[in-house]
Amino acid sequence: MGAESRSSVSQPGRQYRKIAVVVLGVTFVVAAGLYHLARLYVLNEAERNIQAVLLTHKGLHRYIQEVMHPVFYSLRAEGMVSEKFYAPEIFSSTFIVRNQHKAYNEERTAAGLEEIYYKMAALNPRNPVNKADALEEKLIRRFNDNKEIKDYREVVRINGKDYLYVALPFLVNQERCMKCHGDREDAPLGLQALYPGLGGFGEKVGDIRAIESIRAPMEQQYYLLYIVFGSSFAGLLVLAGLLFFNARLREMVRTRTHELEQEVVERRRAEEEVRQVNEELENRVEERTAQIAAANKELDAFAYSVSHDLRAPLRGIDGFSLALLEDYGERLDEKAKDYLGRVRAGCLRMGELIDDMLQLSRLSRGEIHREEVDLSTMAGEIAEELRRGAPQRRVAFEITPGIRVLGDAILLRAVLDNLLGNAWKFTAKTEEARITFGRQEEGGKDLLFVRDNGAGFDMAYAGKLFGAFQRLHSLQEFAGTGIGLATVQRIIHRHGGTIRAEGEVGHGATFYFSV
Repeated sequence: MGAESRSSVSQPGRQYRKIAVVVLGVTFVVAAGLYHLARLYVLNEAERNIQAVLLTHKGLHRYIQEVMHPVFYSLRAEGMVSEKFYAPEIFSSTFIVRNQHKAYNEERTAAGLEEIYYKMAALNPRNPVNKADALEEKLIRRFNDNKEIKDYREVVRINGKDYLYVALPFLVNQERCMKCHGDREDAPLGLQALYPGLGGFGEKVGDIRAIESIRAPMEQQYYLLYIVFGSSFAGLLVLAGLLFFNARLREMVRTRTHELEQEVVERRRAEEEVRQVNEELENRVEERTAQIAAANKELDAFAYSVSHDLRAPLRGIDGFSLALLEDYGERLDEKAKDYLGRVRAGCLRMGELIDDMLQLSRLSRGEIHREEVDLSTMAGEIAEELRRGAPQRRVAFEITPGIRVLGDAILLRAVLDNLLGNAWKFTAKTEEARITFGRQEEGGKDLLFVRDNGAGFDMAYAGKLFGAFQRLHSLQEFAGTGIGLATVQRIIHRHGGTIRAEGEVGHGATFYFSV
C-alpha cells in the first residue's frame, strides 16, 4: 500500500518535470529563432538606410553630369566661360556630393541621430580626403580584378559599436572621362592649375576609379532588438509557467468535471420536472383560453340579446306611451301626462344605458391597432363638434398643439370624446367656462390632462369616479349614465397607461392620463 502511494505521488512529479523540460526547450528554441529574425530585421533596416543615402547621391550625380555639365560646356562653347575656368563647387560631382553628405550628417547630429559614414574612396584622388584606406584599396583592386563582383557587405565593430559596412564600385572610367582624368597635359588648363600634382590623372578606360564606402550604425536597431527579444523571451517564460501550472491543474479539472457531470444529471432531472410542469401549465392555459373563448361567445350572445330582445319592449313601451299622449291627451289630466312623460324618459334612459353597456363591452374586448395618433387635432375636432351642438354657449378651449402618441385611434377618440364631453357638460352652469387639453412632465414621464373650471367633485368620492354606473351628481343637475369614465379607464389600461382625477367642488376637475 505504501509503495503504491509513493508511486502515485512520484508519477505526477515525473510527468511535471518532463513537461517543464519540454516547455523550457521549446522556449529557448523559439527565443533563438526570434533572435535570428530580429537580427535579420536590424540588418535589413541598416541596409535600407544605406540604400536611401546611395540613391540620393546617385540622383545628385546624375543631375550634375546630365544637367549641369552640358550647360557648363554649352556656355564655354559660346564664349561665356573662359577655357581656363574650373570650379569644383559647381563642376565636380564628387566634391558636391561629399559636401552635401557632410551637411546631411550635421542635420542627423542635430536631430539626435548618429552619423552615417560615407566616402568616395579612390587610389589616386585629387583631394586627399578621398584617399582610400587599406581596406578600401583592397576592395578597389578586387573590383578591378573581378568585374562580376558588384558589392561588398560586412558587419564591422568600431569603438564598441556595430556598423553595416557596404562598398560598391562607383566611378568606372569612360572615354569621356579621359578629358579630365587621362594624361595631365590633355586636361583643361584651369584643372591643371587647380590640381598641380598627378592626383586624378593617369587613369585608364574601363578601370574602376573609385568606390562608394558607407557605414550605417546599427545601435538604434539593436536597442529595438533588445526590447523585442526581451519582451518575447519574458512572454515565452510566462507562457511556459502557465503551461506548467496548467498541467498541475488538470487533476483538479478532472475532479471538478466529475462533480459537474453529477450536477448535469441533477439539472437534467430538474429540467424534466420543469418540462412536465410547463406541459401541465400549457394544458391549463389552453383550457382557460377555451373557457375565455366560450365566455366571449356568451358575452356576444348576451350583447345580441340586449341589443335586440331588450330594445323591443322598450320601443313598445315608449311607442304606446306616445300614442296615449297623442290620441288621448285631451282626456288625461296633467298628472297622468306627467306620468307618461316619466315613462318615456325612463325608456330613453334605459336605451342609453343599453348603448353604453354595449360600448363598454366592445371596447373591453376589441383588438388594439396601434398607430401614431395626433391627439391635438382630434381634440380640436371634438371641440368643434361640441360647439356646433350648442352654439349658444361660450366656452374657451385651450389645446396644446403637437401632442402625438402611439395607440388605437378609435379607442383614443372615445377617451377624448368622454373626457372633453364631461368637461363641456359640467361647465354648463359656469360663466366664462374654460376647457384645457395639454401635456406636462411628472416624474420624468409625460402626462396628458383634460382640465375644466366647472362643477368639480369632492375628492372624498374620487374612488367612485371610474366605476360603472357611478354618479356624483343627480340627473336633474347633469345628464348621463355613469358609464363614460369606466370606459375611459378600461381603454387607458388596455394601452398600458394610468388615469387619475383631481377636483374641488365648484372649482372644476382635472383628469391626468398616460398612454
